Amino acid sequence: MDNVITDIELLQQEAKKESSIDFKMVTFSLAGKDYGVDIMKVKEISKAGKFTFVPNSAPYVRGVYNLRGDIISVIDLRIFFNQPAKQSGENELESMIIVRLEDHVIGIIVDEIDKVVGISSESVQPPHPLFGDINIKYISGVAENNNRLYVILDVDAIFGTKSEEEESVSSRDNSASSYERVQEEPQTARHASDSMNQSDRELGFIKETLITFKQFYTSSVNDAWIRKRYSQWFEDRYNNNQSIQLTGVDDADSYLKSFYSPYTNSLWGEDYIKTLSSYIPQVSGANFNVWNPGCGKGYETYSILTMLKKHKSDLNIKIHGSDKDLISVASAPGLIFQKSTVPAVYHEFMVDGNTGMQFQNSMKDLIMFEFRDLENLEVFSRLDMVIIRDVLSFLKVDLQNRVIQVILDNLKDNGVLILGQNERLPNLSGWEDISANGISAYRKK
Repeated sequence: MDNVITDIELLQQEAKKESSIDFKMVTFSLAGKDYGVDIMKVKEISKAGKFTFVPNSAPYVRGVYNLRGDIISVIDLRIFFNQPAKQSGENELESMIIVRLEDHVIGIIVDEIDKVVGISSESVQPPHPLFGDINIKYISGVAENNNRLYVILDVDAIFGTKSEEEESVSSRDNSASSYERVQEEPQTARHASDSMNQSDRELGFIKETLITFKQFYTSSVNDAWIRKRYSQWFEDRYNNNQSIQLTGVDDADSYLKSFYSPYTNSLWGEDYIKTLSSYIPQVSGANFNVWNPGCGKGYETYSILTMLKKHKSDLNIKIHGSDKDLISVASAPGLIFQKSTVPAVYHEFMVDGNTGMQFQNSMKDLIMFEFRDLENLEVFSRLDMVIIRDVLSFLKVDLQNRVIQVILDNLKDNGVLILGQNERLPNLSGWEDISANGISAYRKK
């Protein structure tokens, strides 16, 4: 009986600990010590190398890096803090945390990135002079979690984005004990904090973590799904005595697993082709133009073409398959399939060779695969159909809205837009919602 009571008490303590989490940090190591950075400051994490050297720069500046079209400065945090830094080989990748600082983005190189750790902000202690290897003004606090002591860095102070007045206030705050800081807090602020819905706070952390690990941006396009998914996630993790937090890429992948549309990264099945074919718009002329952004290696684009050839064979079809992955786009025309993986509906449009099956040249001629970054949208010819499944959610929110507007501007009247099964248009102005049977579809009015 005593053992049962002890187990219950442990579970209650764990639940209480989980509910008090209101601060998350991306943790990493420098010279064998553990550090953390507020996750709200982290844009993403990555492995990178081959930085472009900048002449006459400080020793800790490794150079600049092309981050999907944005040129960012790269700082080696080990050298900045006079820590030992292993010399990497020419083709060796470095662990890099990309942080957001007001209007600019900076990459910081560390020894090794660990995970996301959630703690109670009340457990954060002020910095102490014992951390003499790092200037105390660069430390916002110290926290213990699972018997590991984390030094929480203040990236705004490190990279000089704080004003002198803010630094003065921060210095005064850090000189006070945690108890004194709580006592100085206005009563109304404490009450507001106490009344904050824990579920909303946890969901907010998950949204930020999805940006960090997967560049998945929550918006009105996917907000309904992410809230529903959070309810499922919370129940599953709680029942299995697991943390609600996303602590790494594997957790983020697991969270997003049910987000993706059917037949992602594969040829569509005949069932899906038949369902989606009912959304092919009626056209007055013989020409039929389709845009398939985020085409990847081309599986979806070939699936779209097969659907049109099966159900609209009389049309003069042209498909634009575009993606920012140059290697995938370049290899798409030569894509080879093993016969056992190809549904029968495709066989009449393919040829069987020594290494596998390929689409006939007459089919390939109807597709234009092209490198295109949605950050730099160009005006298209008039389009009859746009199929952009699960792509919008991996774009920044302002870009999501711009892409939707470009599609609206370039679709013909009665043209059809197909989104991912868990994506919705945030604004139906100019659109008619024709979604059904698990297909998120809209017709231009």
